[in-house]
Amino acid sequence: MDSRGRMLLFTSLAHFLNDSFLVTVSILITYYIDMHVPAAFLGGMAALVNLASGLASPLVSNAADRTGRHVTLMTVGFALIASSLAAFAATFIYGGVARLALIGLGSVLLGLGLSFYHPLGGAILQHSYEGQAGRALGINGSLGSVGRAIFPTVMVLAVAYLGGSEALSLIAAYVVVLALIIQAGLHDVKMPALHESASSSFSRLSRYSFLLVPLTAMVFVRAMFMNGVMTYAPTYVVDIVRSKVFMGVIITVSYATAVVGQPIFGWLVTRLGGRSVVIITTLASTLLYVVFLLARGVVMMTVLLGLYSFFALSGFPVLLGYVSEVVDPSVRAQANSLVWGVGNTVGGAVGALIGGLLLQGRGFLGLTPIYSTMWMFAAFAVASSAMLVMLPRGRPARRP
Repeated sequence: MDSRGRMLLFTSLAHFLNDSFLVTVSILITYYIDMHVPAAFLGGMAALVNLASGLASPLVSNAADRTGRHVTLMTVGFALIASSLAAFAATFIYGGVARLALIGLGSVLLGLGLSFYHPLGGAILQHSYEGQAGRALGINGSLGSVGRAIFPTVMVLAVAYLGGSEALSLIAAYVVVLALIIQAGLHDVKMPALHESASSSFSRLSRYSFLLVPLTAMVFVRAMFMNGVMTYAPTYVVDIVRSKVFMGVIITVSYATAVVGQPIFGWLVTRLGGRSVVIITTLASTLLYVVFLLARGVVMMTVLLGLYSFFALSGFPVLLGYVSEVVDPSVRAQANSLVWGVGNTVGGAVGALIGGLLLQGRGFLGLTPIYSTMWMFAAFAVASSAMLVMLPRGRPARRP
């Protein structure tokens, strides 16, 4: 296997590991509600995960662009994820204030851990594949979707058969082992290093504000919609089917469509350009989500949620493929972190927080709290679709 193929293999394994834990808090919320943890607090913790990730991401990426130590930093991220799972494991042992404190600690550690992979893994592939970055990012993102799809069921079944503390402790150990394998596979990756100050590096990034500002703003609102759905879809499904195990299966089947979707949309980015594919995926996911909320019947809901996921969970190759078209390689990790970290992740934090507050309330327009929450996300979806007109038309020319 050549060096590019090995990079794709092990960064894809890293994406699989990282994205397995994007829905950790979403799944745990269904257990914590049964433990009588306030829904508003849980919504705040879901927001905290995304907020910590989004705010830390530009700092991590700036360090990566300046030092070239992308692989080492990626391993640090996985260590933080493993630590978060250990904290969540303890929440099944301790109650009261201790449980709340451990949920908070686990959320902060998880958020910080999740801030590393996407900008760093994306930068490694953008550097290695250049003009074919969209296709490589799509294949890589597909493995991330596999992790996101199967882990809800893995986690639910593990908790059911082993107990919460034992299951999460075992999963934490698994993270450590797999992270060490990934580090060994990428040990000889050489990334360019700028060896300049943080302020100079950020100044270099500002040259691309013509694209990054409107794109990040649109992605921010889109993430309020999409991350809100990802956070509370398990709760919504449990409310309908009345079974956590059945919920895990439905979520797994629905999210699995992105395994196919990401390579397809990554390929389309190379053919049509990033802007066009951003528009397609945003409009389609908005329409399918609204139809999903109107649907009745488990089979129809699963099909529609799967179709929604096919378009919605394609952000990694689509957004970072768009960025790679216009941004100089020396600041790609930072550009990735601005669009993905600040736009996608912090925007997702706001969506999760709003969802938690709505879930704590009485609902509106005669709807239950969870149904009201899900319809609010539809409003964010429509708003993000309207903001697509802000994106520069055509494929923006690279600026010096």
